[in-house]
Amino acid sequence: PDSGDNSAMMKQVLSIHSSVAAGFVGNTVAGPVLTALEQHPILVDTVMLAAHPGYGKRAGGAVPDDVLAAVLDGILSLTDTSGINIVTSGYLGSAAQVIGIAAFVDGWRDASGGTYILDPVLGDGGRLYVAQEIADAMMAKLLPRANIITPNHYELSWLASRDVGGRDDSARAAGELIDRHGLKAVITTGVAGEDRTGDLLVTADGGTSWQAAYDTGKNVAGGGDLLTALLAGMLNLGWQIPDAFKAASHTAQSIIAASPDGRDLA
Repeated sequence: PDSGDNSAMMKQVLSIHSSVAAGFVGNTVAGPVLTALEQHPILVDTVMLAAHPGYGKRAGGAVPDDVLAAVLDGILSLTDTSGINIVTSGYLGSAAQVIGIAAFVDGWRDASGGTYILDPVLGDGGRLYVAQEIADAMMAKLLPRANIITPNHYELSWLASRDVGGRDDSARAAGELIDRHGLKAVITTGVAGEDRTGDLLVTADGGTSWQAAYDTGKNVAGGGDLLTALLAGMLNLGWQIPDAFKAASHTAQSIIAASPDGRDLA
């Protein structure tokens, strides 16, 4: 092995997301996934919790808005961001956090640029599980800056401002968002197919790709975070969007299927 500093040569992904001590969601997924893909994860936490809410209690809280903004601004001013080719953001602790995130994305694009993936973590099962003002701020400030978004089926409906049906209607809704916001792609998880749910990719050129889930019927906390981290890592390795989607979806669905229950990923 080379005795030099190999970290300088590693591809970097900046992930702005939640952090939990127990369980696997947010940055607690992104960190090990990106490391396994031999990349350097730069993790900025929006909330710090003992465990995700599926454990039955919320213990912890949001990172203060000014602290998050200062950390992101410090990354721009104190480090070389040219190695960051992918930025992802997910769960937010407050509506005001979007100000610091939007400023970082703008500054990063001015300095070096790359792909910004927005995982709009807003809700599931027919309801928002974040405050309305967080959802509104994410849609107003972050969605217009995104290149790729990775909503679940409920979040796709919320962003499209209408009830969205199965696979064909989800493809139409994704196309509407692509046209409205200039996106490169929309990847939607938990879409109902003919015989099982799955993940759906729609690209700006009108292409679609479908990856059926395993027939276990599981919905595991952190599954969407897992897919987004895998996608980011594979895009950063130079994969094209359709190939990265297929590999990320297959790997995520394999892990979800192997998970013991809905609380934690295997």
